[in-house]
Amino acid sequence: GLPRDLVASVLAHEATHAWIKLHPRYDFQKPIPPQVEEGCAQLIALLFLNDGLDPAPPLENNDGSGPSDDKLRQYFRFSIETEDHDIYGTGYRRAAKAYSKIGILALLSHVVLYQNFPEV
Repeated sequence: GLPRDLVASVLAHEATHAWIKLHPRYDFQKPIPPQVEEGCAQLIALLFLNDGLDPAPPLENNDGSGPSDDKLRQYFRFSIETEDHDIYGTGYRRAAKAYSKIGILALLSHVVLYQNFPEV
């Protein structure tokens, strides 16, 4: 199966889509551009990998058959941060820039209300 931390980050990503669509102010008549929505979802996945998981178990718990949980998390974070796809990669970087200036709740609320990233 998939590594536990990858599954957790994918679930965080998908939960972001659900949060947006279930927001009381979301307007189905004005869809959010894919780069904006996917960028926010990638940001949440990265934040979850950074702060939402229990600390990785010590290396001695690894049976040696693969990379440690810590190394996998590092790789998953790297993959999000360096993605070159316009929707996922550029979207993530735009979301991360806005997040660094205004925080996550203000960012997601702005996206729901205005279907775009805030000017920061």
